[in-house]
Amino acid sequence: MIIVSITRLRRELFKLIEKASKGETIIVKRKGDEMVRIIPIKKQNWRSRTKHKPRLKTTPEEAFAPLEDVWEDYF
Repeated sequence: MIIVSITRLRRELFKLIEKASKGETIIVKRKGDEMVRIIPIKKQNWRSRTKHKPRLKTTPEEAFAPLEDVWEDYF
């Protein structure tokens, strides 16, 4: 955890953001009072959070068969 003043934050913003992106928490104080915390985000893999695996309700042949007969009415 790094504690900085607003002045130091303005002067070293990019360096502090780089440290936060690597897992460090930055606390910004003004006149001794904590004003802001910059915390790293946890990157999540959205695929691991999915509960259902997609499944076809028809056979693959039916699902990917050409739809020429449907379009005949429009042309």
